[in-house]
Amino acid sequence: MTRLASRKMPAGQLADSDLARSACAGEVSAFEQLVRRHAAMAIGAAFRITQDQALAEDAAQEAFWKAFRALPSYREQQSFARWLRTITVRCALDIVRRRRPEVTIDQKEEQEFTRDNRFEKRQEDYNRLQHALSQLPVLDREIVLALKADGRSVADVAKELSRTKTGIRVRAHRALKKLRKTLMENL
Repeated sequence: MTRLASRKMPAGQLADSDLARSACAGEVSAFEQLVRRHAAMAIGAAFRITQDQALAEDAAQEAFWKAFRALPSYREQQSFARWLRTITVRCALDIVRRRRPEVTIDQKEEQEFTRDNRFEKRQEDYNRLQHALSQLPVLDREIVLALKADGRSVADVAKELSRTKTGIRVRAHRALKKLRKTLMENL
């Protein structure tokens, strides 16, 4: 029995692989259930790359459309969520590559919060981190966030991005080094 098949589903709820099989057979409602089940994950994964809610939603929508067309190639032995996340990440990267760089809002204007100093300090640190992350190439930012923020393994990230584990480790090391340098310069 596969790991996916052994996973317990709440009573009355079909597994992703069952829904994917039904959707592939033409049951639109099965695919609608998959969309409802995985929409938040897809938008979140896209947002980490695009840093824009509207673009993230566009990427997720495009990913679901591509996933629907690619359902015949989905293998039930693999996790549907991982398969969809891979498609979503690629769609988000494509959108970012097609988009022209935008001028960012002056961070001083964003920090008009007058609550207590701790909140202001956290907001300042968050803004510095966001700025430093935005300085990284898109692929490097996705790798760092997947490894450090999501706590995912190098093997998972390598598989998702169709890269070698060594390549992911090297890119992560260089990206983290650049991130530290940028953060130290902005102190």
